[in-house]
Amino acid sequence: MTPKQEHALREYLQESILPLVEEVLVKKLGQAMTFAKEELTRPQPAVPDALTTADKESPEYTDGWNDCRQAMLSAKRVGV
Repeated sequence: MTPKQEHALREYLQESILPLVEEVLVKKLGQAMTFAKEELTRPQPAVPDALTTADKESPEYTDGWNDCRQAMLSAKRVGV
């Protein structure tokens, strides 16, 4: 490639291609920021604390409570 061709290519890229790339990047960054903001402000599901023997419940109740709690923590979010 001759120096004149290199110069012409560089000018073309600077004047035509780079503004398009910048426009796409700015748009994608804006979309990512909107998604992040929505995700951070979305209320998170409440899951109760685990029970222990110190809670003075029967072992069966404690096991059932903790099994249910674990199911809530393992569940996939649907329709959010």
